[in-house]
Amino acid sequence: FLLYPHFLTEESARYYGQIDQAVRHADHIIADSVSTKRDVINFLGVPEGKITVIYAAADSAYRPIKDEQVINQIRAKYDLDTTFLLFVSTIEPRKNLPTLLRAFRQLLDDYKLDVKLVVAGQRGWFCGEVFAVADELALDERVAFLDHVPLEDLVVLYNAARMLVHPSFYEGFGLPPLEAMSCGTPTIVANVSSLPEVVGDAGLLVAPEHTAGWTVAMWRLLTDDELHAELSAKGLARSTLFSWDKAARQTLNLYERLMR
Repeated sequence: FLLYPHFLTEESARYYGQIDQAVRHADHIIADSVSTKRDVINFLGVPEGKITVIYAAADSAYRPIKDEQVINQIRAKYDLDTTFLLFVSTIEPRKNLPTLLRAFRQLLDDYKLDVKLVVAGQRGWFCGEVFAVADELALDERVAFLDHVPLEDLVVLYNAARMLVHPSFYEGFGLPPLEAMSCGTPTIVANVSSLPEVVGDAGLLVAPEHTAGWTVAMWRLLTDDELHAELSAKGLARSTLFSWDKAARQTLNLYERLMR
């Protein structure tokens, strides 16, 4: 059988012994990124030849939307009447939202820009710090926590956003940046784990804890239209490298090879 490990860290490998057992008994392992493959090797001691990387992909619903009326309807629905930056994911510690909030506060203070940060994602484990930091930084008027957003709205939010910001400490693959690129929305991502694999040179990469670096990167994409257009085009082109058809073919080929 095949095991598909998505999120492995030293802590998860230690506490979830069943993962270790399943990995050791698997005939072969599919990892959704080279980063995850390295983790399986380093944390679980699996031989490299027992692991194949097959990349995930974004849903085909994520695409550029040119209809301004559709975009304006979503802006009105979520009360987004100004330029906004988008974060998409469950709110939990590894997503590193406190650093993003502090960088965003610095952006507002240093550059006096009329922008909002939109957080689209459900509350996850240990999310209290995020809301405490938002209160501490007096961001009530500047940060919109939308909770879960349905797919049809999320696609439009990606299109309406000036950029996606994704400062995670760790991602097994990292779908939100790929979803954003598929919509033609430039991205800023952390330069760790699988995120550089997904984004390549089609986005800005910043160390996850470098608050000032996040501030400057956001300012660049807000004010440099040429850079914004360049990364939009690069992101669209790069997103075509990832598809579920390709993943399905690679998985079938792997099954056939293992059955011989």
